[in-house]
Amino acid sequence: MPKNRRRNNAEVTKRPRIPNRADEEYLAVVTEIFGGEHMGVRSENGVDYLGVIRGKIKKRMWVRLGDVVLITPWADMTVKKDKKPKAHIIWRYTRTQVNWLQNHGYVKPEFLEELQNI
Repeated sequence: MPKNRRRNNAEVTKRPRIPNRADEEYLAVVTEIFGGEHMGVRSENGVDYLGVIRGKIKKRMWVRLGDVVLITPWADMTVKKDKKPKAHIIWRYTRTQVNWLQNHGYVKPEFLEELQNI
């Protein structure tokens, strides 16, 4: 292919990354943005976390308010009084990927209702 031709960068919907429960990965919704790489997220099990965007995806994926993300809670952290537990944000889903997860039963209906309220 000649260098002066551009490739077709059309987004193709393929199978998205699925949460691995053995590695404690959960779906969550971004509820607040604090600045930098810190965000408030609510996971599908109802726990509010302080989400930190993982360094590998910090410049590659822009996470906005209301986006569905994949998180992994910090296991070695003790939760202090009046502090939210922390979690890494490791993936952001597009709307078409969220629809795919919904159609294949990976997303609970209660979680989607909560998502529409944000």
